[in-house]
Amino acid sequence: MRVTVHIPDNLGPKLKDAAQDEGMSLSALTAKALEAYLKQRRKKKSGNRLLDLIHPGSVSPEVWDELEKGRLDDRA
Repeated sequence: MRVTVHIPDNLGPKLKDAAQDEGMSLSALTAKALEAYLKQRRKKKSGNRLLDLIHPGSVSPEVWDELEKGRLDDRA
């Protein structure tokens, strides 16, 4: 998929340097960074769902399902 984005001027040289250091294209490095961000975001949302399921003095059975989803997300 082709997407056009605008980034701050100060990030352009940093992105180019990082891509060169990693031996990757700008597109590949940007995709890798975005994938890491989205994975972290999913895990944070999952953690927040877990906190919502936990009640004082008891733990909802759904907590185990959410924990498993988070564990499997680490493999992706």
